[in-house]
Amino acid sequence: MWRDGFGFDIGAGALPSSNEHVRRMIASLGADRELVSRGAVVGVLDNGSVSRVARRAPLSFASFSALGTRSKLSLWRLGFDLARMYSAINYEDLSTAAGFDDQTVRQYVDRHYSPEVREKLIAPLTRALLLVEPEQTSVVDLFAAIKSLLVAGWLWTHPEGVGFFIERAARDLEVHLSATVETATEDSDGVEVVWSDGTAVVHRERFDAAVLAVSAADVLEIHKGLDVDRARYLSDLDYSESIVVSLGVGTAPPEPASMVLIPRDLNPDLPVIGLGHNLAPGRVPPGAGILTAFWMRDWSRRHWQADDDELCDLTVQAVNGLRPGWAADVCASHVARWSPAVVASRPGTFVGLRDFAARSRFDRRIQLAGDYHAQTSVNASVAAGEGAAARVTALLRAMS
Repeated sequence: MWRDGFGFDIGAGALPSSNEHVRRMIASLGADRELVSRGAVVGVLDNGSVSRVARRAPLSFASFSALGTRSKLSLWRLGFDLARMYSAINYEDLSTAAGFDDQTVRQYVDRHYSPEVREKLIAPLTRALLLVEPEQTSVVDLFAAIKSLLVAGWLWTHPEGVGFFIERAARDLEVHLSATVETATEDSDGVEVVWSDGTAVVHRERFDAAVLAVSAADVLEIHKGLDVDRARYLSDLDYSESIVVSLGVGTAPPEPASMVLIPRDLNPDLPVIGLGHNLAPGRVPPGAGILTAFWMRDWSRRHWQADDDELCDLTVQAVNGLRPGWAADVCASHVARWSPAVVASRPGTFVGLRDFAARSRFDRRIQLAGDYHAQTSVNASVAAGEGAAARVTALLRAMS
């Protein structure tokens, strides 16, 4: 979304090069040469300064001043445990990691690391990526995120934003905006879909099959024939929510990081500030910058009904309180309310997913392709869609 010369991302700002399902889809559109590769520097705010780690320069961790030498040395355990889980973590069906889904991130960290590691590294990372507290999140989500970060050699983006490939893919499809699907009902001859368009006209149509690429709550509303066990699993799923405020500033801060993680003792409500101008070139006027604040769920719920101007004012205050002057010259802004944002796992989420996935293998004309099959991401969503499409295609071919 462009405003006053600033290109604001309304979803992901960049994606890891390890996102093979997205890359394959982009290649099928003939657009892979349009991608722009970027390195990534992750910072953590500590004692009034930013400690940084460059993804392409692992040795930069040696100068990461937020952690002492003893804490850094203790992180060998993180590599050891990632190696144990590595083959079980995938981005199509994370039920394969159910055997490790027995504790929260906080419980895991308290067993093996110091409070410094917890509060200066693991908690900020968990909060920034998942928008929930480490006291809730399953340790599987932590290691899925770490694997994604470490495996990727670089990040990629696009001059039009990461979402360009979805718009490109939709060019030749029939797309109805502002539509609401009421029900999808399967019978022996196909699927009846009842939906209303933007003018509230109700349509009743039949199809050979249907793919429900929606959140858990929407599946429960639409798919009335879903079995009790899977319906119970979806109803128990928790999602994070976030108000995301992007500020276009006239002068970019002198900070090379693409994101700065905020320890919760500095601000319990704001886990990360993104510096979009360091991640995606050509999105700002010369010398300008984009700062994006991703607010935690509880804060977002308290301020959900606030108007955009108030949210921008609160964000400017928070950013300048943490890094004075960063948001001193706001020229443009954009506010998004993500509900749902990402699946907020708990210990047992992926154990339950194992049974859910097993039951889903018997689906026929209605296939599920939601964001709950793996750690929520663009890549996982594309993978879920690919899998559902492949199963529908195989079914219809077998029946023809």
